[in-house]
Amino acid sequence: MPAFIYRTSFAAILLSSTTSLSAQEATGDAPAAVPVAANGAQRYTPADFTRFAPRTALDMVEKVPGFLIVTGTNGGDRGLGQATENVLINGERIANKATDARTALARITAAEVAHIDIVDGAGLNVPGLTGQVANVVLVAGAGSGGFKTTIRWQPEWRPRLEDNWLNGEISTTGQIGGTNLTLSLKNEARRQGHWGPERRFDADGALSFVRDEFGRYNADQPRLSAALARTAGNGNKWNFNLGGQLVRLDDRVIGTSVQPGAGAVGELFRFTEDEHNYDIGGDYELGLGKGRLKLIGLYRFEHSPFVDTFIVDREIGGRSGERFSQTADEGESILRGEYSWRSAGGTDWQVALEGAYNTLDVDAEFARLQADGSFLPVAFGGEKTRVEEKRGEASLTWGRALASNLTAQLNLGAEYSELTSSGPGGLTRRFVRPKGKLALAWKVGPKTTINYQLQRRVDQLDFFDFASSVDVANGQGNDGNGLLVPPVVNRTELEFVQDMGAWGNASVAFAYAYAQDLVDQIPLSETTEGRGNLPPAHLYRISSKATLLLDRLGWKGARINGDLTWRRNRVRDPLTSVWRDQSEGQDYIVDLSLRHDIPATNLAWGAGYFDERYSPNLRLGAIEHEFTDGPFVTAFVEHKDVAGFTVKLSYRNLAGMKDGFDRTVFVDRRDGLVAFNEQRLRKFGQFFQLTVTGTL
Repeated sequence: MPAFIYRTSFAAILLSSTTSLSAQEATGDAPAAVPVAANGAQRYTPADFTRFAPRTALDMVEKVPGFLIVTGTNGGDRGLGQATENVLINGERIANKATDARTALARITAAEVAHIDIVDGAGLNVPGLTGQVANVVLVAGAGSGGFKTTIRWQPEWRPRLEDNWLNGEISTTGQIGGTNLTLSLKNEARRQGHWGPERRFDADGALSFVRDEFGRYNADQPRLSAALARTAGNGNKWNFNLGGQLVRLDDRVIGTSVQPGAGAVGELFRFTEDEHNYDIGGDYELGLGKGRLKLIGLYRFEHSPFVDTFIVDREIGGRSGERFSQTADEGESILRGEYSWRSAGGTDWQVALEGAYNTLDVDAEFARLQADGSFLPVAFGGEKTRVEEKRGEASLTWGRALASNLTAQLNLGAEYSELTSSGPGGLTRRFVRPKGKLALAWKVGPKTTINYQLQRRVDQLDFFDFASSVDVANGQGNDGNGLLVPPVVNRTELEFVQDMGAWGNASVAFAYAYAQDLVDQIPLSETTEGRGNLPPAHLYRISSKATLLLDRLGWKGARINGDLTWRRNRVRDPLTSVWRDQSEGQDYIVDLSLRHDIPATNLAWGAGYFDERYSPNLRLGAIEHEFTDGPFVTAFVEHKDVAGFTVKLSYRNLAGMKDGFDRTVFVDRRDGLVAFNEQRLRKFGQFFQLTVTGTL
């Protein structure tokens, strides 16, 4: 799917997707005392979660106090690289970019989990992990007792919109001849939208007109996947994954207004996409010499044609319109080898080599509506673009215990890449860039851990930034930039983790990064703009995760979860050279939830509060700020045994959050005169969401 030219702020979409409001919203209490495993980990057994009647491994991991699953980065990571998600299954990372940790855990039944260890990432022989990591250990012979099926169905009913009945997943897992087989059908469906006024003001601040708008955003994204896994009698392991997906998007925004000199005006914006993608991958691990060799392969392909149309009907002045269409083919091929061994003294080593070949082919057309209703193509200089990247990297990882309470992991590596673009300003360039990471975990006391990491990483470019595009709804666009280089982030982070026993768990982290070549909007010439690299920038973050168990206060079975983050990404403005916040950077997030599992019953209830803010997007001729007006508040009730299923009913957006969008357009550049200002506020109302989960 291409990086969207047309953006909408929709909290309505972000806050009511197939996942819940918070990764912690569904969590519950935990036992007052958690045993410590031989490796110093906090160990949770199935008995610790009995009161919650978990259906899947995901239900169990979400109940661990103070632990928040980190997902959502796999598909955009640079190759396979090191582990980034803080969940392991049987001590191994999920080396499949099409399946994140949350999805993988949801396909494992609770009966298959032997225990869950919360460990310090720096003490694991898994390069890339730091901080708290959940290692989900399955029972021996999991899957051998016949096929087990997990079901998640999540319909949603919103005012003024089509009901969403088709969101959910069904997966089945079992063994055939000693080979574990998992089949899954998942549909990330949405039927969402919002409505309200948009006011336009002239350069003097006087109201020009009010446009009434209604937006509807529908999607069906069925994905069928299969996974095979087997461990041979000699300890060799292999995994094979295959998946395919269809994506059907249909977004529409209708606006009506009365405008000076034009009379009644009707506007229609429509975005449609008809995508298909597939991926195939696998890995094989065997004993070799004093260690183990793991070979990983992955191929992904995506074909995504979309059409972006904006048509205006004026009572005076007639009809006009523009259309931007694009067909993109994306491919990614990765081969990776990892050899790991342990030397005398308990030192862990790993040597890794990875090669990748990424491609993007774009065919685009910009056209204007003619009197006969047809669209006539107009040359815009970005009709065809091809981007290729050939990349190879090598790394060496060393890890060991420096003391009984101090573990360290050091990774040193470098990558070579050749980047070729045939679009505007296209050329071939070659880069050699070092990267690496140092991670330390210091067990200051029985319940206090300090984690530290120092990292230099190379980020992945969005290849669509090399191609020119047109935003027909807002009358603006981007030229492609063939001079883009991958950003480099030099980051340090210090985290304090406190196990509060019967009171819960809490952590706070402080991070700073010196970033080079961040991508933002820049001038490409005296009259054009596009995506480009910025001068060095400074990124700051303070974050905290906490779980407060309320049993000691007399409220049995109740807990409060919190996830708080504050950020400041300071960059040099490419137009004015003054320091400012990075375009569309997150300013803060506040995610709080309360859950009460009523003792001696199958009932639970709770509530959630969510609020976040992002900085404005600064184009050269406009300032655009998407925001939400008010917090997103939810309440839910849950029954853990309705004919063997867990049924949860949520009432969402109780506080009436609205989607906001402010846009100031300048006559020329934004350091000059203002042409007009638009202020939009759309509501999406309160709505119900039902979540049914179970195993068969």
